[in-house]
Amino acid sequence: MSENDKTQASRQDSGKDPEKLPRDREVIMKSALVRTQLSAENTLLAWIRTSVSLYTFGFTIAKFFAYLAEQRASSQVSGGAQNLGLALIFAGIVALVFAVVEHVKVSRKLRELGLPISSHLSLPVGSAVMLLAIGGVLLVSVLLNGSV
Repeated sequence: MSENDKTQASRQDSGKDPEKLPRDREVIMKSALVRTQLSAENTLLAWIRTSVSLYTFGFTIAKFFAYLAEQRASSQVSGGAQNLGLALIFAGIVALVFAVVEHVKVSRKLRELGLPISSHLSLPVGSAVMLLAIGGVLLVSVLLNGSV
């Protein structure tokens, strides 16, 4: 860019209405806050997907080895598989609890910075709470010999 182009660009910038600049900055700030909120919800949804995968994998392992134990009544099947299933379900619950807590912290911080509030409870948070309850039921179910 030549020196004349830079001078003309600075003249054009200085010719803008000074009252319009803060409004533009406010719109830019609100847009950035909304994008950050959407990113936080996307992260929470990824954690929901991960925790549901842990639930299902843990429950499947526990049920499969319980089925093997029923089929092979004469031979002993290790209880380690049930413990692994319990551990995976518990890890899914813990991961989801931490994800929800972190999401709520980020959402509160964004509201303090001026994010417009569309609703107090978002769909991903409601889904996460419901899936926490399901994880608790799965954990109790596996603890009580895998009977659902």
